[in-house]
Amino acid sequence: MSLELPRLSEAPFIADLSPRERSLWRIAATVIAGVAGGVIVGLLVGILALVLIVLATSGFHVDPRAFPGRITGLIDDDGKTIQSALGLLTLATATNGPMAATFIAVATLIAGVSARRYVTVAPKIRWRLLGSGLLMSFLIIGPLVLASQFLDPHAPPAPLLSLASSWPSRIGYAVGCVALLIPAAAAEEVVFRGWLLRETSGISRNAIFLMAVNGVLFSAVHGEFAPDPFLTRALMGAGFVYMTLRLGGIEFSTGAHAANNIMIVLFIQPLSLKPAPSSGVSSGSLFQDLFLFVSYVLMAEAVARWPLLRRWSGADRGPDLTTSVAAEHFS
Repeated sequence: MSLELPRLSEAPFIADLSPRERSLWRIAATVIAGVAGGVIVGLLVGILALVLIVLATSGFHVDPRAFPGRITGLIDDDGKTIQSALGLLTLATATNGPMAATFIAVATLIAGVSARRYVTVAPKIRWRLLGSGLLMSFLIIGPLVLASQFLDPHAPPAPLLSLASSWPSRIGYAVGCVALLIPAAAAEEVVFRGWLLRETSGISRNAIFLMAVNGVLFSAVHGEFAPDPFLTRALMGAGFVYMTLRLGGIEFSTGAHAANNIMIVLFIQPLSLKPAPSSGVSSGSLFQDLFLFVSYVLMAEAVARWPLLRRWSGADRGPDLTTSVAAEHFS
């Protein structure tokens, strides 16, 4: 395998940007209409999901007058029970998924491109590539997550073990997390590594620029501006951009993104409406952030360069991934 770096500025995912996608007024119209429409649809679906969650957790037998109290209880528990943890995950996915779908629908209408263009350059979605991102993240990053959790005497108990006392309940919690967090990750990826990456490539195709802008905006949208979580998400976003450019689609980054979130809610902390207290950037947290980013780059390179892995994952159904040039063309 060649050790030379790929020409990411000529990545197929951003190579065919249309004049309509470069239009500033169309970009502005997409942001305004897409965000407004997405918020409305997301809120409506979220309210419906909240009602269904309350009904499901009460055996579909609840006095309508008790609904406000049930909802308040779900929020007040803030992931401290298995019902609340899965309820908040369901609510987040039910809100963010339709919100992202509405935004992309508006974008495709205004830009006049197929929605698939924000997902992959392959003839169809490469589901095995998504699964490869999920599996490789568990195998490569998972040991660090487990070590930081179970070797740290000050770490809180893993949600997988603390939220439920029986293994059937724990397995149910794990299955629920996987089922909910894959579509949740896909919703974020199609907006940030799909639409946003293509639009910013109209300004510059320099890979460093694209990774930096995308990572910073991705982190900012999450609303946690303390240095440590902001830096973590920014580097994650940058790594996902590298994956998308290198492999010609968001399938692999969606799997890696979902794996990260799944490991968090299983072993570190359940989804919470309150941001975790910040401990500041330390040498340990900086090492973990850099390890995460480098792992993402190396994972993408392994899939792109290793013929067996490329065929098994379905990555070879997209563009030619083997073409590479000297390091000075990393732009």
